[in-house]
Amino acid sequence: MATTTGKKREFLCILPDRPNVLALRKQVKGGHYEGIQPLIAQGKLVDGGTIFEQHPEEGKDAQFLGSVVVYAAENAEEVRNIINKDIYATSGLWDLEKVQIFPYVPAVRQPLP
Repeated sequence: MATTTGKKREFLCILPDRPNVLALRKQVKGGHYEGIQPLIAQGKLVDGGTIFEQHPEEGKDAQFLGSVVVYAAENAEEVRNIINKDIYATSGLWDLEKVQIFPYVPAVRQPLP
């Protein structure tokens, strides 16, 4: 059972894509970006991005594996609820049975130069 302390903690989440969902990812990407804006504004989405088999090359289709996201929440249950409401989850893009949620404490947080 989740406890409510009022204190936000960070959770690193690995959100794998289901197989063969590139077309779906492209279709719902705009809705995903729109949907995460309130989470960013509320400080609930701290960091995130796409996981690839290798860095994409210009002119070639990227080989997506999924997403990695750092959420700030009171507990893992709150994080799971946020994930389940994301259009990447509701559309069937993310494989929700394979989602991993880890307690996370960053040591360094710097933007790329």
